[in-house]
Amino acid sequence: MDKITDRYHQPVNNDRKHLDPLFDFKEVAKRTYQLGFSALSLGIFLSVYDAFIGMYVSSFLLACFCFAILMFMILKHQEAIKDLTISIFSVLCGLLICLVLLEGLQSDQYLYFFPILIAVPLVVDLKQKNSNKPAVFVGIMIFSFITCIVIGNYVKPMEQFTAQQAAKLILVNRFTALGSTIVFAALYTFFEKKYIEEILTQSERVINTKTQFLATMGHELRTPLNGIIGVVSLLKNEQSAAKQEEYIKILQSTADHMLQQVNDILDFNKIEAGKLELHPIKINLDNFLLNTSLPFKVLTANKSVEVQTEVDKQLSTTILADDMRLTQVLNNLFANALKFTTHGYVKLKATCIKKDAKTITAGFSMEDTGIGIDKADQEKIFEGFWQVYHEDTRELAGTGLGLTICNRILRLMGSKLSLESEKGKGSKFYFELTFELAATAPVYNPIMINASSDLKQLRILLVEDNKINMMVAKKVLTGFQASVDSAYDGAEALTSLAHFPHYDIVLMDLEMPVMNGYEAIFEMKEKYPLIPVIAFTASLVDQQMLSDLLASGFNDCLLKPFTPQQLLSVIKKHVGTPQRV
Repeated sequence: MDKITDRYHQPVNNDRKHLDPLFDFKEVAKRTYQLGFSALSLGIFLSVYDAFIGMYVSSFLLACFCFAILMFMILKHQEAIKDLTISIFSVLCGLLICLVLLEGLQSDQYLYFFPILIAVPLVVDLKQKNSNKPAVFVGIMIFSFITCIVIGNYVKPMEQFTAQQAAKLILVNRFTALGSTIVFAALYTFFEKKYIEEILTQSERVINTKTQFLATMGHELRTPLNGIIGVVSLLKNEQSAAKQEEYIKILQSTADHMLQQVNDILDFNKIEAGKLELHPIKINLDNFLLNTSLPFKVLTANKSVEVQTEVDKQLSTTILADDMRLTQVLNNLFANALKFTTHGYVKLKATCIKKDAKTITAGFSMEDTGIGIDKADQEKIFEGFWQVYHEDTRELAGTGLGLTICNRILRLMGSKLSLESEKGKGSKFYFELTFELAATAPVYNPIMINASSDLKQLRILLVEDNKINMMVAKKVLTGFQASVDSAYDGAEALTSLAHFPHYDIVLMDLEMPVMNGYEAIFEMKEKYPLIPVIAFTASLVDQQMLSDLLASGFNDCLLKPFTPQQLLSVIKKHVGTPQRV
C-alpha cells in the first residue's frame, strides 16, 4: 500500500499561511486598523470629556485629531496612501505636542507616549529583515517626547484652566494612559505567543512534509534503481540475444522513468524556490497540440487504449506561449491518464472559448475512461502529499509531483487545474488559458531527430572529470560518427585547444578538479571566441544560473542525465558549417 500515484497528488491549499512563507502571522495590517479605531475612540472620549469640564480649545483640537485619523483610515481603505501606520503615529505624536502647547505639562499628556511605545511592536514587524521602519518610529517618538518636555518647560501654555480642571485632567489622563499601556502590553504578549505558536506549527509542518517527501522520493527512486541493478545482473549472465534485447529495453524504460522522476523533483524544487519562469515564444496552437499528442498515439498503437485529439478549428492560429511548460502540463496529464486507463480512450480536447483582436481564450481537457476517483477522495486530492490507494494501481508508481507541477505551472499562467470524475467511469482534468495573439510567426514544427542523424564532419572536445560520464558521452558522440578528443579538467582542455584551436564545439563540465569550467570558460572565450562552448552539468540550473552561464561565455547548457537525442539536438543547434580546416 506504499505506491503513490500522480493522480492523487495535487497540493492546492487555500490557506495562504500554508503556502506563503512570507505570510503575516502577526496580521500587522489588521492591527493597524485596530489601533486606528482605538485611537479614534479614545480621542472622541477625551474630546467629549474636555468639553464637559469646559476646556473647549483642547476639545476642538481632539476633535480635529479624530477627524484626521478617520480620514487617513478612509484613504488607506481606498489605497490612496501606502502606509497607514506611520500616518497614525505621526498624528498621535503631533497631537501630543499640540496639547503640551495648549496645556503645558501639568495635565500629564506626555504619559500617552508609554502606550504608544508599547503599541509599536503590535503594528510594526520588528522581525522583518532589511527594514528601517522600527528606527523611524522610535526616532519620531524620541523627537516628539523631547519636543514636549522642552515646550512644557520653556513655553507658556496657551490655554488657561483652573486647578480643579487640572486635577480632573490629570486623573483621566493618568488612568487612561495607564489602562492603555496595560491593555497594549497584554495584547502584545498574546499576539507574540500566537506568533510563536504559529512559527512552531509551521516548522513542524515543514519537517513533516520534508520527511514525507524524502520518504516518497527514497522509495520511488530506489524502486527503479533496484530494477536497473537487478536487470544488469541478469544481463551479465544471459547468453540469449533475444533475452538480452528484452533486458536492454527494460533498462531503457526504467532509466527513462527514473529520469522523469528526477526532472519532476528538480522542477518542484524550482517552483518551491519561486525560480520557475515562463518564456513565451510564437507557436501555432493547432499544430502544437497535434504534435504533443503524437508520441502518445505511437506509444498506445498496439494497446487497447486509444489516444484521441480533438482541436477546435479556431485554434489554428499563432499565439505567444511557453511551449516547454505547456508541453510539460499536457505530457503529465497524458501520462497520468494513460497510467490509470487500461481500455477505452484518453482524449485531449481543446476548444476556443473567446477570441478578439489581441487575445484568444482556449479551454483544454484531458478525459479518460480509467478507474476514476471517489467523490470523497476528490475533496482530498488538493491537499499536499495526500495518497489514495487502489488495488488496480499496485504496479503503478510515481513521484506524486506530476499534477502538483501541472497546477503550479498553470498558476503562473493565470489558470488552475479542475477535476470531474466518477468512480469506475473515468476522469476529466480541465483548465483554461488566455494567450496573446502573434501577428506573424513560423508554424510550430519541432525538430525530429532520428538515429540516422550523424555528426560525421565534426571534431568535438569533451571536458569531463568523471570517467563513466566521459565514456558514455564519448560512445554517444562516436555513435553519431563525430571525432572526439577528451580532457579531464579545464587546464587539459586549454592545452588541447592550444595544440588544435579548430574544434567545432566544446562540451565542458562545470565542477572539475585543477581548473573547473567556470575558470576555464574565460580563457577559452578570450583566446577562441568563435568556438561554441556548452556547459555540461548535473547542477540544479535555474533561470538565474543559466543567465550567469551565458553571460560568462557559455553558449548553452545541457543537463545531465541526458538522452542521445538531446545531446545531438544541442550540438546541431550551435554548429553550422564545421570550422575544421
